[in-house]
Amino acid sequence: MSKWIIRTSDRKLFKQCRQKWDFGSKLRMNLEPLFAPKPLDFGTAIHAGLQTYYEPSTWKIDRDITRALSVQSFAEVCNQQKRQYIKISDGNMAIDLEIDYKERIELGKGMLDYYFKWSKLRDKFTPIFVEVEFEVPILRSGIILPMGFEWDTDDCLTFMGMRVYYQGRVDLVVEDEFGEYWIVDHKTAAQFGDTQHLALDEQCGSYIWALRHQLNLNVAGVIYNELRKKVPHPPAVLKNGSLSMNKQQDTTLDLYMDAIKEGGYNPAGYEDFLDFLRENPKEFVRRTQVHRNPKEMDILQRRIALEAIDMLMNPSIYPNPVKWNCDGCWFFAPCVANQEAGDVQFILREGYKKRD
Repeated sequence: MSKWIIRTSDRKLFKQCRQKWDFGSKLRMNLEPLFAPKPLDFGTAIHAGLQTYYEPSTWKIDRDITRALSVQSFAEVCNQQKRQYIKISDGNMAIDLEIDYKERIELGKGMLDYYFKWSKLRDKFTPIFVEVEFEVPILRSGIILPMGFEWDTDDCLTFMGMRVYYQGRVDLVVEDEFGEYWIVDHKTAAQFGDTQHLALDEQCGSYIWALRHQLNLNVAGVIYNELRKKVPHPPAVLKNGSLSMNKQQDTTLDLYMDAIKEGGYNPAGYEDFLDFLRENPKEFVRRTQVHRNPKEMDILQRRIALEAIDMLMNPSIYPNPVKWNCDGCWFFAPCVANQEAGDVQFILREGYKKRD
């Protein structure tokens, strides 16, 4: 090893649960489960579709072609994941997982199709870079270094004589209509929560810090691009031939008005419900724009250095057992074995492998 690498995932896991970080980080055991819980990593597949859609070199070609290529990219990643799952599962895939897989494929295609229509009127920016990988040295900040750490002649952090780097990947960098640069971070979610915490989001904030140093790019902030794991549909047609006015149905004002037009209905009979849809729109895509200032970058630079030092100093390892950490955790079984003084090494040997 000629250098130390701290990844964005390391920072998140280290603060979330040190036991999970110890099992999964490339700085530590670098393990992953032999069998994924499901044959489709939905977020990864959606990211692949959006990566193709926002590819800068094809941004100005026919968007219908790009949309088709994007759905194809999504499907290809899904198929790759399925083949990999079958390979490690001795050629078998349970019926319930096959059904779940097919449902997710259709959901993803529907989400992307709606997103392309939604974004067509809202993309006021130009893609500059897509899937940007960065690796920048951790720079001098006003902290006292413990033994083993030094600042070298270029003001970069070193540990045991080797530089410490911060590494990660950014979904998308765009230039808006006013000439400002923004990071776009794609997310998928079952439901949209509040957005207050985004002002404190250290992960995307650290992306800005890294790109300013690696690309000398003055990034203004982050655009959080969230896709809900739902697809809106035209309103249901009732037995009497009229359109449903159920307020719980997953539809939009545009889809409802299209249904009125296509079905030859009298709009006057639906005015109240159309007003409801205008005043209470259901969101299936949401964008939140957050500015970040240079002072925040200075603070983040210091935090990244402090956390890197904590990780490299052979820290104490302990779990953080709370519901939102433990539910669905890949390392739940060995963590419980640790708690009960069981045979942790046997569980790790039988159920996990080193990452490539």
